[in-house]
Amino acid sequence: MNQTTDVVISQNSIISLHTQLHNELRQLILSGRWPNATRIPSESEFVEHLKISRSTVRLALQHIEVEGLIERIAGRGTFVTYTAVQARAERIIAFVTCDFDSEHQLLTLNGIESEARAHGYQVSFSQATNHQEEIDILERLQEKHAGVILWSNILQSPLQNDNRYKQLRIPIVLVDRKMYGLDYDCVISDNYGGSRNLMQHFVELGHQHIVFLSHHIVELSSVKDRYRAYQDVLRENGLTPIDPWIIGPPGKEMSFKRALRSSVDNKSLELQAIKDYMLNAQPRPTAIFAINDLLAVLAMRAMKLLDLPLPDAVSIAGFDDIDLAAQLAVPLTTVAQDSFMIAKTAAQLLIERIEGNSGPTREQIIPTQLRIRNSTAALVTA
Repeated sequence: MNQTTDVVISQNSIISLHTQLHNELRQLILSGRWPNATRIPSESEFVEHLKISRSTVRLALQHIEVEGLIERIAGRGTFVTYTAVQARAERIIAFVTCDFDSEHQLLTLNGIESEARAHGYQVSFSQATNHQEEIDILERLQEKHAGVILWSNILQSPLQNDNRYKQLRIPIVLVDRKMYGLDYDCVISDNYGGSRNLMQHFVELGHQHIVFLSHHIVELSSVKDRYRAYQDVLRENGLTPIDPWIIGPPGKEMSFKRALRSSVDNKSLELQAIKDYMLNAQPRPTAIFAINDLLAVLAMRAMKLLDLPLPDAVSIAGFDDIDLAAQLAVPLTTVAQDSFMIAKTAAQLLIERIEGNSGPTREQIIPTQLRIRNSTAALVTA
């Protein structure tokens, strides 16, 4: 029997407790760790183990129930109702992702499921924690599945890492980022256009010293497009781009969980790195463009520790528009991605490939939208 110890949440996280619990339960069920017909812990057991209120537990369970993943049976308990895919191989689509902590992966899965079910396909789910695990999963899936939608773990050209990608015999559609050197359909956000709009917003507010805050994997296609827009807008306005401010663990993207932990730990290496950049910068930047909302949250926290008020001393903006962005003490200006539409479009392209489309590789770019909030303002001059 599964225990409450399978579920871990943080009392110090900036993500609400019921959202954390909802995400944990959903991942346990979709990953198959809690299989169909499993009796899950009761509300009382969750309350005792997690030290949270019954209303918080009830809200998370209600969300999971609405999604059709659990069923409450009076007098017996609550049971998992998500059935592992057992249909014919040609009617199964797999979603493989490098992470399942953020709401964008959840929205992506929902979008895939919506489109797949409309065409008579079922969806399975796998999480790959590294490149080797990813290619192993893909090789296994080609024996059972019709196609794969892949949010890749890859950090550089896969042809430099593993030729096994070229040997796969299954249709694959990429979401969120490209894999250079491989001939796969791809659906991504308008990273360049959205970043141009954000940078133009900074310039129109009078900012001239703007920095680009990133994790170490600046060669990731989405990061490259955002940094290229940063550079282009500055140069078009007679301003000078600078090298990105890089934070986080070397050689990898910063995970959702690590970013959240770092944002509540005043001694975290990430916060210290941002503070050091700010203290040593000449001239001091008046605006920060973070490659995603979580890095923007870290930057906001660092500015608070430096007694630099937002947005009077520094304007900060991100990219993604996670739910948290609008709920911060200083609501975050950001570029909104449509993860649900990205996923639906990816599923459409994949189903077309499964059903016989052998045309040239396609790249679909989904529009973004700039959401201006209180974290950015006109430059205050002395």
